Amino acid sequence: MATALRLFSSRGTAAVSMRDLGEAAGVTVPGLYYHFRSKAELIQAVYRARGLDRPLDIAELDDDLTVGRVEQRIVEQARREFARLIDDEDFLRLMQREAVLGDRDALEVGQTLGVRWRERWRVVLSGATDLDPRADVIAAADVITTFLWGLFVEYLNQRDRSVAERITGLAALVSPSLGRPDRGR
Repeated sequence: MATALRLFSSRGTAAVSMRDLGEAAGVTVPGLYYHFRSKAELIQAVYRARGLDRPLDIAELDDDLTVGRVEQRIVEQARREFARLIDDEDFLRLMQREAVLGDRDALEVGQTLGVRWRERWRVVLSGATDLDPRADVIAAADVITTFLWGLFVEYLNQRDRSVAERITGLAALVSPSLGRPDRGR
């Protein structure tokens, strides 16, 4: 997978064949297909190895997140996720570029990750102590993930980590629509 990441990063996913991957890794093409049914599956495996698509395990969250109010949960989880995006910057930049160019494998991986990312946010928001039962958690998860991806793209363009300071403002805007009025605040 390290070889795949290196080749994809230098040449792009569409320009790298399974034969190229096999030669660079010192394995046969049938050997690659034994472990990965397709290049898209290999790309997904690289993502999994980097921990980007693992399902959220509430037990892994810090105590302040598991018992917090909506606004606290948004801020803490968003900061963690933004840091993870930056840690995986090279690979994400590559996959975004490939998706924009129409690479079907990159599009498939991006869609899968988007679904899982939104699911993780629904879990985070649903565990808030002050969540209003009528709150639209699905829409909020969409707003938060879209906002975080936009911040990440802005970071890529400016190389300025301070863009993450806007996470607090996002939480202040989103949390009133999710929290119970005058309770738990």
